[in-house]
Amino acid sequence: MRIHRPPCVLALFLLAMTWACRSEPPPSYIRLAGPAPVVAGAPDSRALLVVFWASWCPPCREETPQLLALAKSPPEGLRVVVFSHDANLKAVESFFEGPSPPELLLRLDEDENVARAFGVEQLPASILVVKGQLVARFPGPRDWDSSAMRRLLERLTRERAIRATGSTD
Repeated sequence: MRIHRPPCVLALFLLAMTWACRSEPPPSYIRLAGPAPVVAGAPDSRALLVVFWASWCPPCREETPQLLALAKSPPEGLRVVVFSHDANLKAVESFFEGPSPPELLLRLDEDENVARAFGVEQLPASILVVKGQLVARFPGPRDWDSSAMRRLLERLTRERAIRATGSTD
């Protein structure tokens, strides 16, 4: 005996299966390894997201709201440090309509010495450093506050911390 189901039941089943399998694609990045250049005055944190940025750079400007959201509420153990390629703080303050948000820990990289030390050639670029080790490079603008990016940052931070110490602390 064959059971016939109405087409709408089958359509609902397929729609439910498609919805259940949906997920954001993981953000792209480049794996890195080796010691990271020292970031003078960096906050005491297990992980740093070192971002190279400029107020005159359209993709940098575009990603700023998401970057700020990440910096205000980062995954555990992560801090955001932004190096600006602007000529002076006035340009940065003009962009932010006042002082830069303190969560970004923004500083000028006037001579681009820090960018050269990290091998950065174009903006924006971000590098994840965990326990003094290079972990990942994120070229180009990102949706830093997306759930997929937050999961990736948490995983990369945790993964490197386990390798470095043999524990999750």
